[in-house]
Amino acid sequence: MTFKVDHVWIDDDALAEPLTGEIVGKLPHARVLVGKEVVEARRSLDLLPDPQARGKRIVRLMKHKGAFAKPCPGTPEYVCCGLKILHIGQGCPMDCRYCALQAYFNRPVMEVFVNIDEMFHSLRRFLSLNPSGFHRICTGEFTDSLALDPLTGLSGRLLDFFAAVENASIEIKTKTDLIEPLLRTECRGRVVISFSVNAPTISRTEERGAAPLLARIRAAARARKMGYLVGFHFDPIIPLPGRQEEYGETIDEIFRLIDPAGVAWISMGVLRFVPQLKEVVTARFGPLRYFHDAFLPGLDGKSRLDATRRIGVYRLLAEKIRRHAPDARLYLCMESPSVWAAALGMPMRSDEELSAYLDEAVQ
Repeated sequence: MTFKVDHVWIDDDALAEPLTGEIVGKLPHARVLVGKEVVEARRSLDLLPDPQARGKRIVRLMKHKGAFAKPCPGTPEYVCCGLKILHIGQGCPMDCRYCALQAYFNRPVMEVFVNIDEMFHSLRRFLSLNPSGFHRICTGEFTDSLALDPLTGLSGRLLDFFAAVENASIEIKTKTDLIEPLLRTECRGRVVISFSVNAPTISRTEERGAAPLLARIRAAARARKMGYLVGFHFDPIIPLPGRQEEYGETIDEIFRLIDPAGVAWISMGVLRFVPQLKEVVTARFGPLRYFHDAFLPGLDGKSRLDATRRIGVYRLLAEKIRRHAPDARLYLCMESPSVWAAALGMPMRSDEELSAYLDEAVQ
């Protein structure tokens, strides 16, 4: 699969970065804008009925000014897994209709941080200042880890870096099947290639531009064959009538192709969202049935389904997974200890407890 880029916007201070030249060289047919041209193009983009749709084909090359490594934006009201985010960019060429990023960023184009020397320096500093603990790091929180990798070549550089790191792992999370660069590199260090998955119908109708579900699972099988640990994220689970059984089909397909011993972890999270996301989604796509269910305000301010319904969904999926993989390392994303106990039969009382549980998979 490939993603088309029509325009490249370059910030003035990003012009001299080597990665900028590499990316522009790979896009000979894209229109390149710099300086005032970018300002004018941004104004024009904002006047369109759906700037986000158009922004899926625009890449902005820029320097990141803040911290590259930072804790995942969890919430103290629920148990958080202690993940650290490596901030490589923002935005995604895919256009999943439920995507939370639609409500988080006011810049509709895809942003690639090209000051990667500073990124690796920042990452080394972060790890050296925190030597006592273990750090699970992921690049796929604010962007897809691999969607723009054919342009950036970042995945190979990350594998080289983490091959020499003792106190951290790297998770490369994607809805694509663009794993060829990873397969050309010997698996070294603590690396997990993980895939966001869903029910087949949800994947086909709601995950616009993503690799077909079976292609993702087959990519995971190929990665595992090359020695990589793999992970799967059922998030967001959308419990429409009839769809819960479809999640079982996805689980069957995963374990038809992949030995459970090679699966680092499987996460689950029922759809939850900040209230403004519903407004954005409705404006872009019209009313979507699953955003108009019986949602209640959660402790974190997000709209959530009733805990009893969430527990029922988690139990159904967990039972199916455990029939294939009794020792699967399952975890819930942003849920309370009571939901953990009722849904998975597991005591999970604190962030530290969950973090240690997941660290064991890669240490």
